[in-house]
This record gives sequence, structure tokens and C-alpha cells, in this order.
Amino acid sequence: MPTRYQPLYKWRGTKIDERDQPTDLDWLGYDGEITIGRIRMESGGPKNGMWQWSVLGPSVRRRLTLHQGFEVEPREAIRKVEEYYHRLMRLNGMRGSKDDR
Repeated sequence: MPTRYQPLYKWRGTKIDERDQPTDLDWLGYDGEITIGRIRMESGGPKNGMWQWSVLGPSVRRRLTLHQGFEVEPREAIRKVEEYYHRLMRLNGMRGSKDDR
């Protein structure tokens, strides 16, 4: 059986404001103070039950295309965010704190 992906960065339930209660269906990833991305479960439509991933990252001069997508498993969505974040940072001459390549 394949090993499940182990996230490199800190992931916390998304809170819109201080009164909001996070759920297990919406997460934000952080590299220190930098919000690197978000995953959330789609609750309707043709992608119902899939995990949408999207990359945020810091304000940088150059961006990569295809900065969002869908995965069946939440850990695979996290992998997509973290891998994209590393590519984005390298493109701009920087590194994420957990990027050891």
C-alpha cells in the first residue's frame, strides 16, 4: 500500500472571522506567516465530493499558471499546493522554509 503524503507545512481549519468555527472540509496552509494555499471540499455540482486546491503564496513578481485544481483525496490536494508553492518560490529566487531541494 502506498504511503500517504505527509504535509510539510502547517494546515489549519479556515476561519473567515473570529466567530467562525472551522470545519474538516476547508483548510489553509501556512509557511510561517505566509498563507501558501487552501483546500476545500466541493459540496455540489459536477465536482461534488472532490477537494479543490488553490495556491496563494506571497506577493511575487512572477506567477505560474494552473494554480488550482481538484483531487479526490485531501492529502493529494495538499501535495499539489505545497509542490506548486515550492516551484513558485524558486521561480522568484526564493525558497519555502521546508523546501530542501
